[in-house]
Amino acid sequence: VKGSVTNALASAFVGSLGGGKSFANNLIVYYAVLYGAQAVIVDPKAERGRWKETLPEISHEINIVTLTSDEKNKGLLDPYVIMKNPKDSESLAIDILTFLTGISSRDGERFPILRKAIRAVTNSEVRGLMKVIEELRVENTPLSTSIADHIESFTDYDFAHLLFSNGYVEQSISLEKQLNIIQVADLVLPDKETSFEEYTTMELLSVAMLIVISTFALDFIHTDRSIFKIVDLDEAWSFLQVAQGKTLSMKLVRAGRAMNAGVYFVTQNTDDLLDEKLKNNLGLKFAFRSTDLNEIKKTLAFFGVDPEDENNQKRLRDLENGQCLISDLYGRVGVIQFHPVFEELLHA
Repeated sequence: VKGSVTNALASAFVGSLGGGKSFANNLIVYYAVLYGAQAVIVDPKAERGRWKETLPEISHEINIVTLTSDEKNKGLLDPYVIMKNPKDSESLAIDILTFLTGISSRDGERFPILRKAIRAVTNSEVRGLMKVIEELRVENTPLSTSIADHIESFTDYDFAHLLFSNGYVEQSISLEKQLNIIQVADLVLPDKETSFEEYTTMELLSVAMLIVISTFALDFIHTDRSIFKIVDLDEAWSFLQVAQGKTLSMKLVRAGRAMNAGVYFVTQNTDDLLDEKLKNNLGLKFAFRSTDLNEIKKTLAFFGVDPEDENNQKRLRDLENGQCLISDLYGRVGVIQFHPVFEELLHA
């Protein structure tokens, strides 16, 4: 864009609950789709499940994928099932299994064993995460058996059936429509304050699934470059808090720049977006009302304006519903109001 200070397509929507953040984000995605964009919304709280009914004029172009732990969905989020390219599958399988087991790539004893088993599955005819457990058992050493037992302990949960397959999965997730919404039933996201070490098994599995879905969005980004694409990550903080999620978000943003796609991060705090590399790749920033002085200061600094200036602080604190502070492509910072124009959009 002529005269702009950035050509980054990624955007950030930050603010506490109830300030209009989700509405503004939804409205931008909706209008982008009307103008020909294609979008994938990762919807962990399942708030957009009724859009087919509430947006009848585009219902034929809305695809809502709700992933439950039903038998028919078994393995749909297995890295070997969801990613087309075997190398991408392998990379994602490593990310997911190291995330779940806590095995670091710096662990000279256990990581090479896990890596070898994953590589063997990648090179075989039938691929799935259950096969990694089989490979570890074939190795038959105390360490490989211990890792196999650890991974297998996750498969006891019905919810985990989405992640683990034996390689024979009939259906796949399609993102052919203009507006695709991916929901996972029974997702349990950790509280923002919970440290990674304190995650419960269900929370670990939930974040692992979000990492898989968001990685799948990479494939979506790499489709037709002539169409503007949006990957909308609601509750983005949940995976920006873990190393695998941070790496993934940078991959998404970089791929978006190359492939004409915008990645939209919707989150409650600017803390989640303070990574220098990520921050420098955000073209548009929207900040909604906040009453916490500490958060207000961080938000103002994030926008590049004086965080100690009391007028700036008051401006952010006194925002009304639907109003936000915006930093645009030209580096200008000001207040705008999101207005639905049509009342039915407000209720949709």
